[in-house]
Amino acid sequence: MTNRIILSGILWVTALVAAAQVSYLDRVAVETKAVRKVDDKVTVDLLWQFNGLKVNTQNQAEFIPVLVAADGTAETELPHVFVEGRVRRWVNERRELSKDWSPRNGEVVRRHKGKYMPLNYHAEIPWEAWMHGANIEVRERVTGCANCLNGYAATVIAPSVLPYRTPDASAFRFASLVTPAEEELKMRSITFRGRFQFRLDKYDIDPAYKDNYKKLEEARAKIDEVASNPDLNIVSIEVAGYTSPEATVAYNERLARNRSTSLVNYMKKRFPQVPSQKWFASWPNEDWDELREAVEKDTLLPGREQILDVISKYPDNLDLREQKLKELRPATIYETLYRKHYPYLRHNDYIIRFAVRPFTVEEARVQLLKQPERLSAAEIYRVAMSYPENSPERIQALQTAVRLYPSDDIALQNLAVAYLQAGDPLEVLSLLDGRAHTASLQNIVGVALIHAKRYEEAGLWFEKAAAAGASEARTNLQLLNEWISHTR
Repeated sequence: MTNRIILSGILWVTALVAAAQVSYLDRVAVETKAVRKVDDKVTVDLLWQFNGLKVNTQNQAEFIPVLVAADGTAETELPHVFVEGRVRRWVNERRELSKDWSPRNGEVVRRHKGKYMPLNYHAEIPWEAWMHGANIEVRERVTGCANCLNGYAATVIAPSVLPYRTPDASAFRFASLVTPAEEELKMRSITFRGRFQFRLDKYDIDPAYKDNYKKLEEARAKIDEVASNPDLNIVSIEVAGYTSPEATVAYNERLARNRSTSLVNYMKKRFPQVPSQKWFASWPNEDWDELREAVEKDTLLPGREQILDVISKYPDNLDLREQKLKELRPATIYETLYRKHYPYLRHNDYIIRFAVRPFTVEEARVQLLKQPERLSAAEIYRVAMSYPENSPERIQALQTAVRLYPSDDIALQNLAVAYLQAGDPLEVLSLLDGRAHTASLQNIVGVALIHAKRYEEAGLWFEKAAAAGASEARTNLQLLNEWISHTR
């Protein structure tokens, strides 16, 4: 593919005479027809006109086009243009017949009926990276009969040719917005902790004991919030019982089972509107995970590192683990642990599982603001599409989808596409950092890097996406490589 960078126009030269007794440059017109980069070379096309030019009969005006770097650090001469006076032309013709004559680098302007004819000038030189934004100067050297220098001048005829062109970011393709799959049944759940108090080694329900009434009312309010909502249908309510580990595992398991079962039976009576078969008890038993987390956070706990070491060493024998904790010295290590952290391990968790009815777009708009977790990815997408492209409302809806479904590749892709459409590649890169696991997302990262003018990184991502099967990435990689080959 040919990359063409063209600058056309006419500059009638106004000579900036550096040091000259004689100069003809201000009587020469040069039209810059085209300056192109073609593969690994640069072509220059100029039209020289010499209307009314009269050159002293003994003189030769040598015009030297020069491509000069924008910062002046490099330059390359192009073939010269020679305009000769009548006698000087006759002398040079005789010299050209001599075996010692060396051909000149350039073209001699012809005369016809005493007038210098226009010259269509074409030159080719090897491409170098510094030529981006270069200037074309014409320098003049006037010599007399003995080749002595009679004058010198220079002028710029074409500023800033071969401008550095960045790739057209809009030419790089990426995936479209995708409609997420529908959830056949929108199952959701909420979990909350209760600390219903039991007397030592007992499992009977006593609402009047300590602050049990308050705890039961808190649980009742949360369950009632779900049970009374017409949009929700309770599927199950689980009460999970946990214990602290000071007794044996077998004893604690019986205690956890009996306590959670008693609590379920009590709650069934409080909520007759929830069918009894939807209630069930579980007993995960000793809550070592909770204990480990509490000890890790308690940086001032005596013997903290020793306690964590014991918890890590005996994963398959919990009774031995508990015994080793009791054996830690000084004895105040276990005493403090028991007093400070064990009471919080005796708890019951409520897990309410429920189905959510489908919502219309209008209803889903309201839910998106109040309880977006009750919407499916497809419902959120429909809300997003109900707003104009690039609108804040569409972006916010798609952001919510990613927040609720952070591992959903379609949600990630839709938000990334929306960011690109809104012209925000940095948001794309932030969003997909460490999350571009599909070929489509990897290609989107590449396109975002193109928009951010990070071309080498973009190429690496296009290669990765193409290897993973993204046809758009293969096309983008070819487009990028063509630009690189014609630019560098």
